[in-house]
Amino acid sequence: MPDPLGDAARQRLTDAAAARLAASGYDVSRPETRAEPPAIAVTEEGPLGVEPLTAADATPTTVSSRLAHARERDRRVLFVVDDETVASQVRSVLADPPLLAAETDGRRTFYAGPDRIPVDTSAFANDTGGYACVRIDGPGPDPTFSWREADTPVGPVPSVGGVDVGVTDADGRPIVPRLVCAANDRVVAAVGGVESLRTPPADAFPYFYRRDPTDKRFRVRRGEDGAVVESVSGFASMRAAGYVPIPMPLVPEHVLGSGDGGDPDLDEVDGSWDLIVVDDGRDTDGRDDRGGPDGDRGGPDGDRGGPDGDRDGPDRDRDAPANGTTAPDRTDR
Repeated sequence: MPDPLGDAARQRLTDAAAARLAASGYDVSRPETRAEPPAIAVTEEGPLGVEPLTAADATPTTVSSRLAHARERDRRVLFVVDDETVASQVRSVLADPPLLAAETDGRRTFYAGPDRIPVDTSAFANDTGGYACVRIDGPGPDPTFSWREADTPVGPVPSVGGVDVGVTDADGRPIVPRLVCAANDRVVAAVGGVESLRTPPADAFPYFYRRDPTDKRFRVRRGEDGAVVESVSGFASMRAAGYVPIPMPLVPEHVLGSGDGGDPDLDEVDGSWDLIVVDDGRDTDGRDDRGGPDGDRGGPDGDRGGPDGDRDGPDRDRDAPANGTTAPDRTDR
């Protein structure tokens, strides 16, 4: 969808950051492809990609996607924002803990992402495939989803092959945490750890849906047995009937996973980005844990000036889902 006001704001933020980098003596290029950041500087530590973020851009999905894009290309990223409110939003995603909503006693709470969760229906006679969903009573807004690791429920939980959910430590705590999904604080599903998000069995969820390729109707089925409970003409009708897709959580090791399938060192996230705030023609360092622009770790003028990121704009490739999964066809959503 066109966003002329947002595009103008991103251009202004990019111009301000590029001017600061050029004034600091760095070579700055302006790629013409939307597959690259709007500006890239070459610093002593390597390429630094300029990633402008409007208030609408400062979401866990967009921020993590751009960071992942930069890391894939061995770059650091310089986020550029308009004010301290947006800067605070960006910092909350990237730090303490990085790319997580919270972490307590080794158990993590994740942000909900844009992807749907494909389910394995091979246990049913009618192996249709589909995507996890839940039924919400009432016509109100879509529910707020949350995903968190927990030690309960005790005992077997749905999982994928190769994930042993029965092993515990010396204190009886499961080695593989239960990954629990709640909709408006009501638990609706649990699977065996984050790896079980990769096509979990359908019975892990109350329902799943699929758009039939023959008659184009959306059919909602029970997760426990695959029986059809609703048949509707389209996605809006499915939502009107009370069924809402369950979003895939943003799992850091999936978002930032390396190309060879290995897990990234999440401790390195902190060194992968910097942040500046542009305000009425002035700009200041946006990282409250670092020195200012001339400090020992302070952005493009410091001794660790940065990389190149994962640009944005409504039609940019870098904002594709970065969760290590394949997003379903839009017609199936």
